[in-house]
Amino acid sequence: MLYLKPPFHLINGVSIFRDHADERQYYYLPVAPKLTQLKDETTGDLIPQIQLVKYRGLSGNGGFLSFDVNIGIEEDALEEIRQELKRLEFLDEVPRLAPVPLIDGTVKMMLFGRQTGDDIPENPDDSAEPQFVLKIDQHAKPALYGNNQAAFSVQLDQEGVTLLEQALQGELAPIGIVYSLDYLALRPAYSVRVEADWDRIQSHFQEKFGAKSFFYAVEIDTVIDKLIESQVVRIEVDTFVPEGEEDNEMLNRRDQAVNEFKDMILSNFFEPSLDPLDLSEEKKDKWDKAVETFARASLAASTHGLSELGSSFSYRKRDITRIDQKVLNAQMNERTTVKRSIYPQGHLSGLFRVLRQPGVDLDRFILSVDTDDPWFQRRQVEIISRANFEEDAIASINVELTYGDHPQNVILEPALPRSTVEWASRLQDGNLQREVTAAYTVTFEDADRTERPITVSSPPAVTTFENLEINPRELYSIMPVPIVALGFPWERYPHVEIQTQYFDDENQIHIEDGFLLNQEHIEDRWRVFLLNPEQTQYQYKVIYRAADHKDIEMPWVETDDARILLRDPYPNKRSLLIVPSFNWNDINMVFVDLSYRDERNQFRYDESLMFSASEAGMKTFKVGLLNPDQRKIAYCVTVLFNDGRMVEVPQSFTLENRIILRSDMKGHKIIQLRPETADFATQRLQAMEVEVQYEDETAGLSYADRFRFTSPEQAAYFEFDYVDPQRSRYAYRVIRRFTNGLSITSDWLSDDTEILTLPLR
Repeated sequence: MLYLKPPFHLINGVSIFRDHADERQYYYLPVAPKLTQLKDETTGDLIPQIQLVKYRGLSGNGGFLSFDVNIGIEEDALEEIRQELKRLEFLDEVPRLAPVPLIDGTVKMMLFGRQTGDDIPENPDDSAEPQFVLKIDQHAKPALYGNNQAAFSVQLDQEGVTLLEQALQGELAPIGIVYSLDYLALRPAYSVRVEADWDRIQSHFQEKFGAKSFFYAVEIDTVIDKLIESQVVRIEVDTFVPEGEEDNEMLNRRDQAVNEFKDMILSNFFEPSLDPLDLSEEKKDKWDKAVETFARASLAASTHGLSELGSSFSYRKRDITRIDQKVLNAQMNERTTVKRSIYPQGHLSGLFRVLRQPGVDLDRFILSVDTDDPWFQRRQVEIISRANFEEDAIASINVELTYGDHPQNVILEPALPRSTVEWASRLQDGNLQREVTAAYTVTFEDADRTERPITVSSPPAVTTFENLEINPRELYSIMPVPIVALGFPWERYPHVEIQTQYFDDENQIHIEDGFLLNQEHIEDRWRVFLLNPEQTQYQYKVIYRAADHKDIEMPWVETDDARILLRDPYPNKRSLLIVPSFNWNDINMVFVDLSYRDERNQFRYDESLMFSASEAGMKTFKVGLLNPDQRKIAYCVTVLFNDGRMVEVPQSFTLENRIILRSDMKGHKIIQLRPETADFATQRLQAMEVEVQYEDETAGLSYADRFRFTSPEQAAYFEFDYVDPQRSRYAYRVIRRFTNGLSITSDWLSDDTEILTLPLR
């Protein structure tokens, strides 16, 4: 059995223990663990049993470290230890070596601040610091036989993998292995030694007990204690069990052994010995019997006491002549079995040193893995709609996809704007085949088949990406045409009707829409569906619905403007202020009928005004001008007197901005004079002069004026008052002045037209 007795040898890092009985038997235990190495049958090299697997992929990044350690010793190392042990112990033969017999043990690993048994969070917060070590998997106990091999597997995060990979190339790796191994061994419990001088003991007892026949053991103990104090009897006791340990029973046995020595002196040292040469049973002296008694006491000590010895004694004195001098030297020892633990441990500075030996390729023990193996992957495409279903009035989008020979389709709707399709992967040269053919069809809701297509389809296209965006606007366009009324006279045109048209015969598009604006709804939007983005020409027509039911219908306009702006159809205004100047005591009512005519543009606007004592304020007549040069306004005035009389002012004209109404007012005419449209230079005319006059001697009216023209673009106006429409003719004559200095004057002519064209000849 393994014996804990010095000297303890440490040879080549291996602890050596001796056996308690066999001097050739020894036990060994290495002081540090090491990597397990297996022999390669092909090359004969020793391969360390360690593997670092680092992986990366969509599922995450990290790694696994797996390795085996043991505390075994190779045979050649054991042979060196045997030879060294033989030399140290001065043995005649080579000693035998065996591993320390183990009864129990554990092993744990330490790495990056973690160790076996630590509670490691399963799902650490991504924002937290790196964990380095995510999990340590191992059995808590080593093999407990042979080399005591232990296997470890550690899960690392990506930071832990990077750190460990760099550490493997350094002198001190941050990985530690600690064994805790239990074994049984013998060790000394106590040792009792006794030396006694017989002559002095006998003399002392004769003096003390010679007169007594009987005495008690207590008295003898007292005397023996004095003998011990005076060194007549020397008792030495060595205790190898520390006080306070649980081995109190052993300490009791030690004390009992001391008492047995005292009892031995009592029973054996008081009778004189016989001739020492006579060794027969009858002739054994007391000394020989004392030795036998000591042997019996040793046996009794192992059975916890001497039961056969009495407690009272008698002393007999004998006068015997001795030729020998007896001295007692006795010793009693006891050994006990104890359970002990040792802790072989090592940092990977020693464990991984084998990885840096010549001929060892470190990359052989580091395996890089891409977890996204194409065979396990699924070819996946997420279809994402970028369509505005509501604005473009899209009912659905049917997307058809083909991967290899496997077609699939998805329907995208407003409630499902995206979807995902997937297939089992197809491999080509070990790589994932990514090509997917896609096409889609857009179906519109509430579309009129007679005006436009209700579906449009895309041509097939190939994608290699995981996301496929569907944008229907790549197939068609929606051209928004805002229709806006700006600064519009809603009081004159309460409603405006807009008719629109768009034609694309090639794509079978024929769109006709209508819009109606008013003061509460001053703008709208026309959405034009286009399949040909280059064809943006459209037509529109505006109808101004007038308050007086005199609507204005504009002609069709073809344009590609981005908007339709609606303005006052007659932005140039002609305003005439009518100022009444009457004695309302005599006049009941006054009616004024006004009219504006533009014959060239076929435009006419009429309005009637009424004045009375209650409505005697000024009023304004407004009209829009299509021809800014046409500013003449015609008016008729009817005055009703309180006495029943009625006065009608003949039709009059004005170019002024104001007219004064009076009860005695006369008619007013305006004659437009302009040369004939011809080239003055061709006619060798330098200028043309016109003299115009009007006379009504009865009414006492006389007007005359003279005008000069140097080009056919010039115009002049001759105005005069008149009373009787039958006498409203005027007279004129033309004076033509030529470039040669000559002139021709025509005769006086009479006319009553409102526009007088003057001939150049």
